[in-house]
Amino acid sequence: MSPKKILVPLVPSAKDLKSVHYALSLAERLDAQVYILQQAAASGLDHPLSMWMGEALLDLINSARQAGLVVSHHIAHRNLEEEIVGLVRNEGIDVLVFGDDDAAGGRLVLQIKPLIPSQIIQVKGKDHISYLKQEDGAR
Repeated sequence: MSPKKILVPLVPSAKDLKSVHYALSLAERLDAQVYILQQAAASGLDHPLSMWMGEALLDLINSARQAGLVVSHHIAHRNLEEEIVGLVRNEGIDVLVFGDDDAAGGRLVLQIKPLIPSQIIQVKGKDHISYLKQEDGAR
């Protein structure tokens, strides 16, 4: 059975959108729906790079929608781990796609991996993809 729902969590410290690009490309091939979960910025911590990333993300989402993909954008206002697990369970997410550009994202993957049955893909670079398998008995 092909994955039909893909979740891309974006940690606040993300420096690029390679995980979103990968997820959109995968969704196009699989005719899947993409959920993008972005952590709300902490008040007073607006940074020019994060503002640029937000604009680039919205442009990317709009372009994907114009190309016929189903993309939803969610803002997490509470703990990102809880939001991810909740979306996976409530929406039946098949695959999670993470960028691997910082330690915070790596820790998040390790925290949620035992809590969800979904496949996790870490996009480390243009040609380096890591597929993490779920251990038996994980729910």
